Amino acid sequence: MADYHTLLFEKRDGIGYLTLNRPSKLNALSPELMAELGQALDTIEDDPEVKVVILTGAGRAFSAGFDIGRPEGEPELYERPADDWRSALKKNITIFLKIWHSAKPYIAAINGYALAGACELAQLCDIKIASEQATLGEPEIRFGTGPPVLVTPFSVGLAKAKELLLTGQTLSAQEAERLGMINKVVAHDRLIPECEKMARTMINIAQVGVKYNKIAINRAFENMGFLNSIEQNLDLVTLFDTTRTEEQETFSRIRREKGLRAALDWRDARFKDDEERGE
Repeated sequence: MADYHTLLFEKRDGIGYLTLNRPSKLNALSPELMAELGQALDTIEDDPEVKVVILTGAGRAFSAGFDIGRPEGEPELYERPADDWRSALKKNITIFLKIWHSAKPYIAAINGYALAGACELAQLCDIKIASEQATLGEPEIRFGTGPPVLVTPFSVGLAKAKELLLTGQTLSAQEAERLGMINKVVAHDRLIPECEKMARTMINIAQVGVKYNKIAINRAFENMGFLNSIEQNLDLVTLFDTTRTEEQETFSRIRREKGLRAALDWRDARFKDDEERGE
């Protein structure tokens, strides 16, 4: 397999280990990482030695979501032409859906933060096992961007999907398991062994059965409108992202003047009092 700058990959005994590898940035999904991820997924699909894939992140996060840092001189989201931004979003969605369409099962080993687009990436995996330290959700909604892949309603149902996607609240791993967003929660030091145990079980089943059962389950959701909903959401999230709002402008100004951490702190502080009163 090719050498990567933002990913790690190895294979042992039929299991492929694919690791998002930007730990200093909480494995944020940069354009380079997304390009390499697309390449890696294609290569894995064509590798007969890989029967099951475990997808995880290096360090203390699965991934914090799409990289929202902006190089100097690059326009803000709401300053970009809608058609250009739609093309960029569609490219990322197409890469994510390689996991959905793969003939091979993917296990998400959620070792820490799985936020925003990365929460959706994890949900697109076939099995989701989380560390007790994991946090999931889509807080990007709180500063004026939308969920690029509308998978959450199919994971947790109507009522909770609306709560999560209209408030940007995050979930503990335990709450995500209760809602059905993930399969199980395990002790942090047992995460990879538990994923490997699940992978070995699937390897011991006739691969044609695993392949066609995955297809059958996916088609059931596709018949309920899963892929159509993602395609329709692409237009809505493009409008959402490229519409100038006070929240986006304030977030962007703080990020430019004080850095991304200060902008995220501003975002979170706006909701802190209400959330503390709700505890």
